[in-house]
Amino acid sequence: MFGFGAPKARPLRLMAEEADDLAPISALVQDAALRPGDMEYDAEGRHFTIRMNRFCHESKDSVPLRAPSVLRINCVTRVQRRGLDPRASGTPLSLLDIEVQPRDAPAHTLVLHFAGGADRDIRLEVECIDILLMDLAAPRRAKSKPVHPA
Repeated sequence: MFGFGAPKARPLRLMAEEADDLAPISALVQDAALRPGDMEYDAEGRHFTIRMNRFCHESKDSVPLRAPSVLRINCVTRVQRRGLDPRASGTPLSLLDIEVQPRDAPAHTLVLHFAGGADRDIRLEVECIDILLMDLAAPRRAKSKPVHPA
């Protein structure tokens, strides 16, 4: 990727339509860097969008990479934020994972957990699972690699 004639990395595009489909997407967005202003809920369109710099855990390269990405969650009927102020647009956030909690099928609750404590999350009630994760450009060199203390 960084040498002459090296093939360019292809942007990632994944969809989830069932609860089991969400595990790979959750793993791929782990350690994504964003700010509260990068999240938007469109109540009329019923979708929740997150713009992020996704850490490329799937990369076999020794150089850490991040890709500008978007996560779009459709069929959202309710959004609850806990421990996150949407007006603090400059505060850096790190997305840890996405938890799926079943409700009356096909409805689910998706919980987006953020670093910084157990009380920092966003709960999305969805009629069904309809999620798209898409890289907007090829990965770029990251300044550092995420560290998770044991």
